[in-house]
Amino acid sequence: MSNQHGRQWAQRSPRAQSVASGRWAGLTLITACLLLAPPDAHAQVGHDPARSPFRDITTHQALSLFVGRFGGNAAPARVGARSGLVAGVRFETRLSGPMDLWVSLGRVASSRFVVDPSLDTTSAQRITGPIDLPLYAGDLALIINLAGRKSWHRLAPFLGVGFGFVTPENTVIDASGFKAGTNFTLAPTFGARVFVARRIAVRLEARDYYMRYEWPADFFGKDDAQGNPLPPVLESSNPTKQWTHNWTFAAGLTYSFTF
Repeated sequence: MSNQHGRQWAQRSPRAQSVASGRWAGLTLITACLLLAPPDAHAQVGHDPARSPFRDITTHQALSLFVGRFGGNAAPARVGARSGLVAGVRFETRLSGPMDLWVSLGRVASSRFVVDPSLDTTSAQRITGPIDLPLYAGDLALIINLAGRKSWHRLAPFLGVGFGFVTPENTVIDASGFKAGTNFTLAPTFGARVFVARRIAVRLEARDYYMRYEWPADFFGKDDAQGNPLPPVLESSNPTKQWTHNWTFAAGLTYSFTF
């Protein structure tokens, strides 16, 4: 039977073969498009909207309160901001498509050590602390909602990046010349909202505050009163300006509305 079909195909004109091949190619393309269609299209076609796992997010703004743990990073010099409790507030507004704009402000109950390179490592006063270093962190963030303007099984994942600052309540300059002051930061962000009601959601997120420190010359070598070299705080191979990761994990409560 297959041989007879093959002879019939061979006896067709080139035009007929071309039309048949085109039909098969068209069917193959349609099948591929259906297989590669976004998950939400598969989930919703032919489903009762009341039973669909997807729900439209119709609100345009939101206000969130959050609390969590600022990871901190003392850095090799051990004088950077350490981990501590963070709490804050955020306003969110819808942009075009799946994009949102966030404005966040939080307070971090951080601390740090003080290193005195003019003292030998045998001195108990070379490293003192920790001392309190309350920080304020603020940023603007562009966020992409991965499920668009919908939630899936009440879950709405997101990712984005923030641009802002981390600054202490009071700028401090140590005797070594190290300055604990305002730090401009980049904050990659990812997480998800879990809707417990149409306007109320629980938010879980992770952020990484990139912070840069600039080390004073005394950290790389200093002499004592007799002119003898003291052990350096940092090796000469260490960069004088250093970026650090400060992972922060937070949970919050979000109320959504529309102006």
